[in-house]
Amino acid sequence: MLKKTFFKPVALTLLGLFLGTGLVAFTGGLGKLNLAFGSNEVALGGPLPSLPDGSAVEKINATFRSVAKAVQPTVVSITVKTEAKKLSVDDENNPFHFFFRGPDGEEESPYDFGPQSGLGSGVIISNDGYIITNNHVVENAAKKGGVTVKLHNRKEYPAKVIGTDPTTDIAVIKIDVSGLSVAALGNSDQVEVGDLVMAVGNPLGLTSTVTQGIVSSLGRGIGINSDAKGYGIDNFIQTDAAINPGNSGGGLYNFKGQVVGINSAIATKTGMFQGYGFAIPINMARTVASDIIKYGRVNRGYIGVNIRSVDATEAEALGLGEPRGVRVADVVKGGGGEAAGLQKNDVILTIDGHEVNESNQLQGLIALRHAGDRVTLHIWREGKELDKVVTLKARDDDKDISAIVNSVDGKEKEEAVSKKESMKFDDIGLSVRNLTQSEMSKFETKGGVMITTVTSGSQASERGLGLYSQGGGPNFSFNGQRQANSQGVITEAGKKKIVNVDDFEKVLDQNRGKSIGLTVKDSNGDSRFFALKVPNN
Repeated sequence: MLKKTFFKPVALTLLGLFLGTGLVAFTGGLGKLNLAFGSNEVALGGPLPSLPDGSAVEKINATFRSVAKAVQPTVVSITVKTEAKKLSVDDENNPFHFFFRGPDGEEESPYDFGPQSGLGSGVIISNDGYIITNNHVVENAAKKGGVTVKLHNRKEYPAKVIGTDPTTDIAVIKIDVSGLSVAALGNSDQVEVGDLVMAVGNPLGLTSTVTQGIVSSLGRGIGINSDAKGYGIDNFIQTDAAINPGNSGGGLYNFKGQVVGINSAIATKTGMFQGYGFAIPINMARTVASDIIKYGRVNRGYIGVNIRSVDATEAEALGLGEPRGVRVADVVKGGGGEAAGLQKNDVILTIDGHEVNESNQLQGLIALRHAGDRVTLHIWREGKELDKVVTLKARDDDKDISAIVNSVDGKEKEEAVSKKESMKFDDIGLSVRNLTQSEMSKFETKGGVMITTVTSGSQASERGLGLYSQGGGPNFSFNGQRQANSQGVITEAGKKKIVNVDDFEKVLDQNRGKSIGLTVKDSNGDSRFFALKVPNN
């Protein structure tokens, strides 16, 4: 069954009840309304309020008008028709499901079998017909006649999809028209929280709609963009300018009339605007669009590392003192980071002088570079700061970067006989035991301790180690993904190799009251870093 939202005109009727020969007259001098009933007059309203200086407000109002008038012709309406298909549950759960709707606000049903249609927006970026929009607007368009563009003057043209980039949710389409009004592109690096902005698009089928608000946050990661390999770049401008279904791909403009972002998503529980919208920074969108126009795809470069943001406990464990930078969780074999000498648990503090304190900030800056570019990373490593110059490489899409084996060299310690076979640490909520010979072979390690149980609600559970609980409990979440319990071996604690239970107990006793890092390896060869605060006795 289809749910439809109808927009019906509301008739506003003014009724005048006149006695005898009544009439209505307006006088403008003092803003009064005089109602004349025969010879009697009733004066309504008072004088204009006394304000400091109306000229400033008038200038702001004039700016609103001028910007709106200038930018509306640079935004187009995009109608997309998809191939016939049955929508799945995954479609219903897609974060863009409510954001990209039919022209009449229609919500698509999982039981629809016919071709679907929807309405989005786009921004004209060249006078010969190139238009930037969202990937999610056009990604399922029918091959033939799937995309139609309507200009501000209501003329319609068929459009061709030039290329898409799911990683940033950017796409470029083209119409065969010249002499178009082209949007001025600003510099999103200069955008600040509190800046006045306008969102322009076609929400709910209401073409050329302008809404106004402020930039409410920068560098916002909302976890919606990803390509086929699960890699995504989330680095949004957040705004409270009203954005609704159909605004996708439209422009977020500053008060110079420049595009500073491409509207992409909303945070909502209802499918409609609830105060928060998100736009892709125009610097990123421009880089992606340029590559698509030049090459038909994005020539993106990668450092070749998996990264994590640093919290207070990890910062203490790594000796940083305060949470800053992003931690290298893994170094991809054959990548630019490995060639430059990056190591696990290095903390990247800046890239080319730009401070980075969140993973998505680093990803956003790298997204502006290309394969072959060189970047300078200022890093923290075991109490020292140093620079590493990395030549970015293209990602090998056939390589599974999650399958990185962190092999143990076994040079510092050989296998030793432990006095204890297993031990429970109630103060952190963790139980461990020694490995068997077959488990050492399975995990490709010469030592370590197997995590056997993680107490629900304990610090170990809260820090994410519940992923490796072997107690048959519920599934746990890691990096936002629900995963079944799996075996995990602690191979390093407090920067020391762990061979057996005695080693692990000793490290905990030596670090009472301090934060330490744990390296945990699973049977697939993946190694992850966890930080724990070791309680005092």
